Amino acid sequence: MHHSRKIVQKLGIALLLGIGVGTATFVSNADAAIVGQFADVASYQPDDVVFFKSLSTNKIAGVVIKLTEGSADGAAYVNPKAGTQIKAAQAAGLKVSLYHYAQYSGAQDAKNEADFFADTAAKYNLGTDTVVVADVEDSSLPDPYNDTVSFQSQLAARGFNNQVTYSMASWFWANKVPRNYPIWVANYGVNMPGVDNATAWQYTNNYNGQHVDMSYDFGGLFTGTSSSSTGGTNIDTGTPTTPTVTQNAVAQIKYVPGYGIALWNGYASSRSYAGRTLKHASRWKVLKQTQVDGHYWYNLGGNQWIEAQYTDHPNGFSSLL
Repeated sequence: MHHSRKIVQKLGIALLLGIGVGTATFVSNADAAIVGQFADVASYQPDDVVFFKSLSTNKIAGVVIKLTEGSADGAAYVNPKAGTQIKAAQAAGLKVSLYHYAQYSGAQDAKNEADFFADTAAKYNLGTDTVVVADVEDSSLPDPYNDTVSFQSQLAARGFNNQVTYSMASWFWANKVPRNYPIWVANYGVNMPGVDNATAWQYTNNYNGQHVDMSYDFGGLFTGTSSSSTGGTNIDTGTPTTPTVTQNAVAQIKYVPGYGIALWNGYASSRSYAGRTLKHASRWKVLKQTQVDGHYWYNLGGNQWIEAQYTDHPNGFSSLL
């Protein structure tokens, strides 16, 4: 997000992209019509209703507002515009989420930052059902993986269960941040997030020349438009499919409770995001399967595929050829 008071540069992204990267074409028109978008803002952006309405009229349904940085026992910071930005965004009809810029060093410091964030959110009358994000990108963090786990565990203890981890793709590739909660990936100048099963993808830091970060919301978590597949047969709802399934092969999604996995057009290296997700614990009829590089993929109808590793049958069905 690059919203630290120290203006910390996203080194991982800068190394990949160079300077002056703007917007580009990332998904097909069909996918763009399905996937919602949301902005993230800090004190650098306006706090008036006109600004937020200008975003919402561009079919953007959510905003993530920087709330805090550090903790009350250290270099504490609260976005001075947070209160007015929250009210203006709500008045514009946008779903409001919050983020905390991580500066923690050690488990106790991480817990202190979580408490500071939670206490500040309460002052703005935002409940524990609010989507909250750990913005983990500062190059000074000594142990971003374990400290983020401590931060999120403390937030969970405070009742916040709609949590998300944000970082650049390079940090997810290097396993520098955990994936125990849905992930929001920053990766500019490419046509996909570059990290499997991202719940959101920040694709630009200069949307429409407004110097605003913009993201695709694959699962609807940030926009309130949670989507599910319109193809395949959901065993629990009886949603019809074509063609008719003759085999008795059913896969149940095993992921993060409340969230889902990506549905793909195609499989393995030839896949592209289908613009929909299948929720944890939902069950789906499998038409056929294929194995690539030791990993199984399941076909749910047409050219729609899911990764078997995120189901209760990660190693394939013996009844399917």
